[in-house]
Amino acid sequence: MNDDSDFSHPMLSFCEGASQTAVHFKEQLSSFEPGSVAWKEFLKTHCDSQNHVVQITAIQEIGKSGDPEWLNFLQARLHAETGPFEWTPLLCAIGELGGFRSREDYALYLESEDEHVRVMSLMIPYYLPREEALVILIDKMNHDPSLTVRQTAARRLVDLDSDAGLPLLLEEFHQEEQQYSEKTRLAFLLTVLRHPKGFQFLQQQISMNPSLSRQDRTLLFSAVCDLFLHEGLELPPCERPADLPLELIFQRATDWLEAQLAAIAEE
Repeated sequence: MNDDSDFSHPMLSFCEGASQTAVHFKEQLSSFEPGSVAWKEFLKTHCDSQNHVVQITAIQEIGKSGDPEWLNFLQARLHAETGPFEWTPLLCAIGELGGFRSREDYALYLESEDEHVRVMSLMIPYYLPREEALVILIDKMNHDPSLTVRQTAARRLVDLDSDAGLPLLLEEFHQEEQQYSEKTRLAFLLTVLRHPKGFQFLQQQISMNPSLSRQDRTLLFSAVCDLFLHEGLELPPCERPADLPLELIFQRATDWLEAQLAAIAEE
């Protein structure tokens, strides 16, 4: 049986290292006057960094600049041969700067012949009016020829507080030989939609967490933390990953899950 000291959390280690890299990058950026030529050149240069954390952070800073003059630069990068790490932050930055105001701005991506482009473009509805976003995602969920795109659209609908994708989420959840990473993610989404299957799965996995592999325990922990964040539940303070109060977090999650299941049973 594992205790907390045996809990190896590579995700936390990675995030800690990535955070330090991002902090260092932002410290360098702060030495320039925001919006100045030197500031812009610094960001442009680091968009080509071989370090994906630096590259993504540079794109995110551009997105937060509020300056629509960056749109041509970002769209040019999007149209170029970019890697998967760059696509999502580019779409988000363009969306934050108001680059998806009309269907002409984004139809090219949603209707691409490349399945992977269509999957990644499902981030775009987040930057559209809710009703327009719902129409796009429901249409993709019902009519796209790719099952991956349809399933992704069903997941994105949860982020818009819509249960329109619930049947497809349940179908995917019950697939045999489902990877644990996907199973826990789907359980989280079902929990957000207040479906008993999500509550029950997370509750069961937490109860048997000492017997899980380190990798699966990490994935379960990630799903539980997402649940805490979504529901506004308080996580115990922790300054270092080594001090992570894992069992306390799991116990708080269990208490909450049990309370929710009891409330559903009374309805």
